[in-house]
Amino acid sequence: MTYIGHSRYTRRMKKLVLVARAFADPSRVRILMALRGRELCVCELCDALAVRQSTLSTHLKVIRDAGLVSARKQGKWMYYAIAPEAGRFVRAFFKSFSDSLAADAMLRRDARKLSRRLLLRDNGSCCVGFGDAKPCCKAPGK
Repeated sequence: MTYIGHSRYTRRMKKLVLVARAFADPSRVRILMALRGRELCVCELCDALAVRQSTLSTHLKVIRDAGLVSARKQGKWMYYAIAPEAGRFVRAFFKSFSDSLAADAMLRRDARKLSRRLLLRDNGSCCVGFGDAKPCCKAPGK
């Protein structure tokens, strides 16, 4: 296979393909939708999206390789957010499909589950883990 302007072309093409791959899977779209406007812990994503940690990690790697999310570790928790340099692009991309996204039952369910899950945070941080029987924080109203 022959590439035009080899090195520069392949770098740009690689980035385009990585971003396209990140958006090409419904599970990764669900993850990106959940991350819009907020930082989430891996366990919060797992609980809200009802996916296993190994599955989520596989999808997050693809999204991270595309430069769409950033990650940081805080204690034993790993938090993900839309990367600052990708925020405008992700917002514009989702805006192009706003009617379809708003009508999607699974995305609406994800949003409801995530809202409930975020109520368990302690001072804005995750403290529950993966469905632990005894969270380290108080449930709302207790």
